[in-house]
Amino acid sequence: LQIARFSERCFELIEFRDSLTEYLKQRMNAVAPNLAALVGENVGSKLITHAGGLTNLSKYPASTI
Repeated sequence: LQIARFSERCFELIEFRDSLTEYLKQRMNAVAPNLAALVGENVGSKLITHAGGLTNLSKYPASTI
């Protein structure tokens, strides 16, 4: 019984992760398509987050990135 619940929960989490990945892909292609094409959606979103926004990221010199 516990194993069945655990496996169902794992399946739900996998579906949730997939939906978040699709959402991130859509948002990155809408907000920063060149960045998404260059480094991918995951890395691009992490760069934007680390810089504190897309505007701040655009002000960084290439050597800093």
